[in-house]
Amino acid sequence: MKSIYLAGPEVFHADAFALGRAKQALCGAVGYVGLYPLDGAIEAEATEPRDLARSIYRSNIGMIRAADAVIANLTPFRGPGADAGTVFEVGFAVALGKTVLGYRNVVGSYADRVRIWNGADFGGDADGRPTDRDGLLVEDFGFGDNLMIDAAITVFEHEAAASLTDLSGFTACLKRLQALLPP
Repeated sequence: MKSIYLAGPEVFHADAFALGRAKQALCGAVGYVGLYPLDGAIEAEATEPRDLARSIYRSNIGMIRAADAVIANLTPFRGPGADAGTVFEVGFAVALGKTVLGYRNVVGSYADRVRIWNGADFGGDADGRPTDRDGLLVEDFGFGDNLMIDAAITVFEHEAAASLTDLSGFTACLKRLQALLPP
């Protein structure tokens, strides 16, 4: 069976294991094996925080290498953009030539979310381009996140009340994956 690495910030959710099992069940129902980060092998001797972190990193990298595809939850997390760890995993998988799909449980542009995050309208530079609260240019290509994510992979977007736990976008990714990489 082909396998899918299930990337996303759900691993930080109070119901992280239940969310992972739900995704794995959806994968299994259409003929894939879901590889959930919290199921990875952690080295027993990794007891110090940084050693544990490096063990988790090695485990996740191993699962991405073993996977046939990646589906990533790119819903904004702790700010206006996607989780940094998830974005790293997407980039790593793209570099390996994996099939990568993403979903975002919000609609709208990254620039609009930065505007809200700023708590006010954008400032502007001398050329009238929008800047954030730190005076840095705000990328506005109409994508839902940084161009390096949305230009690289297909991202399904929809508005969901439960932004990190709604699986509609995940299901859309699975349907698209069946056409791109049949089980």
